[in-house]
Amino acid sequence: MTDSTNLQTSHLNVPFAEQFQATVNGKPFVAASVTAWSCLRSELRHKPNRRIWKILATGHVARHSTSIGLFIDQTLAPGTHDLVNNPRISVVYHRTPRQMAQVYHSRYFQTGELTLLECNPDTRRLRGTLEFGMSSINFKLAQGAFNLQWINEAQDASAQ
Repeated sequence: MTDSTNLQTSHLNVPFAEQFQATVNGKPFVAASVTAWSCLRSELRHKPNRRIWKILATGHVARHSTSIGLFIDQTLAPGTHDLVNNPRISVVYHRTPRQMAQVYHSRYFQTGELTLLECNPDTRRLRGTLEFGMSSINFKLAQGAFNLQWINEAQDASAQ
């Protein structure tokens, strides 16, 4: 496992506060809400202790409602990981431009990578960068960066 304190990126311009940023086809994603959870993967009943980080960022790109979801296996070590056909990372991009929603899933990405810079269980800090695209439809999410503190699923349930 790579020591996350040694991973640096010069383009990661996300302060320590809870934040998620990206551009979509050159336009900024403006986040209204960003949440990160640590939870069990419900679809892996044969591995009941397998946990993931779920990141959900909702906001808009231009005037269009947009949501970006990341689902990252917690056994993933810090470092750079390919998003194309990666069973340990899933990304969902959802945009509602008018009447019909556009949903893109990482299983269809033609390019993409996620760099996990920090996943500290003591501080519950999750930090990294991402980018992905589908050139066949002229779609690109770039300059993606996140710096979050995750909530354990049990803590979230008790807060409601």
